[in-house]
Amino acid sequence: MLRGMNGYLKKLLQGEPGLHQRGNEADSGRPSSSLEVHIRKRLGEFKLDAEFQVGKEVLVLFGPSGGGKTSILRCIMGLLTPDEGQISINGETVFAAEGGKILVNVPIHRRRIGYVFQEYALFPHMTVAQNIAYGGRGLADVKTRTQELICRMRLKGLENHYPHQLSGGQQQRVAIARALMIRPRVLLLDEPFSALDSAVRRKLQMDIKNLQDELDIPIIYVTHNVEDAFALGHRLAVVNEGHIEHIGPKDEVFHRPRTRAVARFVGTKNIFDGKVLGKDENAVYIEWQGIKLEAPPREVVPGRKVTFCIRPEAVMIVRPDRPLRENIKENLIRGRIVSEIPRGVNYTLFFKATTVETGRDYDFEILIPIHAYERLNLHRGKDVIVSLKKSALHIIPG
Repeated sequence: MLRGMNGYLKKLLQGEPGLHQRGNEADSGRPSSSLEVHIRKRLGEFKLDAEFQVGKEVLVLFGPSGGGKTSILRCIMGLLTPDEGQISINGETVFAAEGGKILVNVPIHRRRIGYVFQEYALFPHMTVAQNIAYGGRGLADVKTRTQELICRMRLKGLENHYPHQLSGGQQQRVAIARALMIRPRVLLLDEPFSALDSAVRRKLQMDIKNLQDELDIPIIYVTHNVEDAFALGHRLAVVNEGHIEHIGPKDEVFHRPRTRAVARFVGTKNIFDGKVLGKDENAVYIEWQGIKLEAPPREVVPGRKVTFCIRPEAVMIVRPDRPLRENIKENLIRGRIVSEIPRGVNYTLFFKATTVETGRDYDFEILIPIHAYERLNLHRGKDVIVSLKKSALHIIPG
């Protein structure tokens, strides 16, 4: 909890009374609900260059710390001024700059963007109701709106509590309610669950999903947590070193990453280098450490080196007491479980292939549910046969 007013928050919430109200009255009919961003910004040696569009959906900005995710949000909000580019909300340009000259720069309080900070940024001397109401200063219906959001964000009975009397999840719900006071055209969430435990996190994930359905506006959610990204996002943008390496539907980004870095960021873990032996209409044939593997057909050049990957949960352990299923009969590898880590409902197993000499302690990871782990009587040191499922083996384009 902040002990004083965050500088960015002061800039965000200050403005002439009535501006939010006039912004609402200016809207005729239901907005098209879209956000378009094309910006460039130099911050010392760091270069930010991002281009994307968001419709009535949740776009997750995902990637390592320091990659530029929060800087993108700050540019959209108006807390940071890009050097070049354009930002538009529902067809209205709120920022434009070209040739080092700023052409349009709508003030923060006129953009009607809701922003939820990572550190909550609640005013410690204000109650729950006062914190929420402050976000809507100038609205004609501020009292009614405050009560609506107190009910909507499950804060009934906490109206007169101060931030230090609230749990982390309750503080976060207050911060979200305050951001919603102005009936925003866009909602920005900057790692809002980073300090919360898993149980509270799941409840708030559901809150965000329900809000998106109700608000029907663009929502940008910043996180470096894979679970949050997959649970909340319709699309995923992997941000690394100031630029977007891959943007697309979350299933595509998780299972068919475009670069080695993206594969690593989304938790693919098992990333290999091999050589294309050949291809036909049914498969691409790859040699890896003397083992021939099959991947789904795609355009490749025989004889060329390739990088390919498979997610840990897609590596299948063959049951010796049952016939091989059609979908796991390819890419069979014999080896041993050399280590294991229990992870609650799952186990991570570390597998070393019998015929492979890579100099590593293990060759790849396997993620398996605990019930399968127990049924197969798995343990460290056990010899097993695994299948790198052909359908899950992905050749990285780069």
